[in-house]
Amino acid sequence: MKDELLFCPLGGSGEIGMNLNLFAYGKPENHKWIIVDIGVTFADDTVPGIDLIYPDPGFIIDKKESLLGIVLTHAHEDHIGAISHIWPDLKCNIYATPFTAALVTEKFKEKKIDIHPFLKIVNLRGNIKLGPFDIELITLTHSILEPNGLKIKTPLGCVLHTGDWKCDPNPLIGDVIDSKKT
Repeated sequence: MKDELLFCPLGGSGEIGMNLNLFAYGKPENHKWIIVDIGVTFADDTVPGIDLIYPDPGFIIDKKESLLGIVLTHAHEDHIGAISHIWPDLKCNIYATPFTAALVTEKFKEKKIDIHPFLKIVNLRGNIKLGPFDIELITLTHSILEPNGLKIKTPLGCVLHTGDWKCDPNPLIGDVIDSKKT
């Protein structure tokens, strides 16, 4: 069997909120996985008594022995809001820029979990090497500090995962889009 590159969205694709995206690389019987973002969506009046909704992580929990880590694109709730709810079932490293890491740390403090041994701070424009995935952070503009796209390189090619962004040549906070890398 040949190596393959898979994209498996458990939430967030085709909808606003609940971002939880999986990428896998390898032979079908030996995939290595990464998660990009673990977010929530906010319930409305159609589901009384419910405040937050997050994707069902059962698929990746069943494969956690092959999970290489979680990479966060930015700190909005629809990208990090479910992390303290789902991570205890995964117990893997989390990769985030300084601002996102600070907000993630607070989420875990609320649950009385010391996440520091698993939280890896990545510099803006930094790189993360996770098994067959060579991930480069690409600066974007958005309505929050440190939004990133991910250039995910594998032996079969590259994927550009943008997270959220807007075209803003003069952002009030943060740098302009790194258009040379996109």
